[in-house]
Amino acid sequence: MKKLILITTYTLFWRNFLKVIIGLKYYNQEILRKKKQFILIANHNSHMDTMAIMSSMPSRYIHRVHPVAAEDFFGGSRFKEILMRYMVNAILIPRKIANSEEDVDPIEVMSNLLKKGRSIIIYPEGSRGDPGTMTNFKKGIGYLVKQNPTVDVIPVYLDGLHRTLPKGKNLILPYNCRIIFGDSINFDSFDLEEIINTAEKAIHKVKSLVE
Repeated sequence: MKKLILITTYTLFWRNFLKVIIGLKYYNQEILRKKKQFILIANHNSHMDTMAIMSSMPSRYIHRVHPVAAEDFFGGSRFKEILMRYMVNAILIPRKIANSEEDVDPIEVMSNLLKKGRSIIIYPEGSRGDPGTMTNFKKGIGYLVKQNPTVDVIPVYLDGLHRTLPKGKNLILPYNCRIIFGDSINFDSFDLEEIINTAEKAIHKVKSLVE
């Protein structure tokens, strides 16, 4: 039932809405059909980013792909949690690293999903930031890749979506925007800083393909 809801939401509604009404163009999304599992990393400037990425997913395994979202922003009520779980397929995590045994560790939550064969979508910048500008990645992506070195990491660049649904706005506007998928990242080292630097460069490389 949940798979059917997600296919209807993303494949039928959002994909057609984004392509026809908004003007979103998809590039190299075929790479997703060749992957059984992945960590997808993307730049982040708009709440529309997740809709665009999820609308790119092959319908046969869309129910196994989970966008990662901030618990303090998207949680807080039973209604929100149900909406995020069934309509978005998101996993809610705290923004901060666990400081005690009582705290929920966001890296552990994501790693547990990966160990179950699921895929996740994360925004390594940590927040939407300034429109059209990429900021330095947080350390979370480094810890996650270090703990899950065999899972493919796919970079994706979202171009112009911040104009479609600007930060702080509720009105969706048409704009010729693009979503570009890159090839899986080859990490030469699993040193924490090297992982972060390599991941950043990978997204900038995908960005350069459309400049």
